[in-house]
Amino acid sequence: MGANVDLPSLLKTIPFFYALTAVQLNRLAEITDYIEIAPNAKLIEEGNSIDFLYILVEGEVTVTVHVPSIGLVETCTFGPLDIIGWSAMTPVVRQRMGTVTASTHCKLLRFDSKWFTQLCENDHDIGFFIYRRISNMAARSFLTTQLRLMNLLAEQL
Repeated sequence: MGANVDLPSLLKTIPFFYALTAVQLNRLAEITDYIEIAPNAKLIEEGNSIDFLYILVEGEVTVTVHVPSIGLVETCTFGPLDIIGWSAMTPVVRQRMGTVTASTHCKLLRFDSKWFTQLCENDHDIGFFIYRRISNMAARSFLTTQLRLMNLLAEQL
């Protein structure tokens, strides 16, 4: 768990968590890891099960999906403060829908989805706030992917 990083202070600087109290941030810090990954490392692999939600603190990652008869297609790029793996917090979707690869050296906050979900269920104020933000991230992600794939199809015609 990021021994050299003051997680509550770091969480406080992330807009995703601005509305949380100091007590809530401390609870969240207890289930958070601070990790680093090297360029070209795979953070998430398409089709694998979901265990973590991430917030990119520094760096850039690329998301690709496998499209039948076309191959790997880049759907988006994420940078600092973007949420990665939001589907880890959804009860129905239980596998990764794309592969996330580090484009640069990355520093991330990693949240175990099991403990994060439990925290949201135990503290409904945190839960409402977090799931409201996640629903916005999901909607944005679907729109971005849909537009990218529609452009790809148009190029094929």
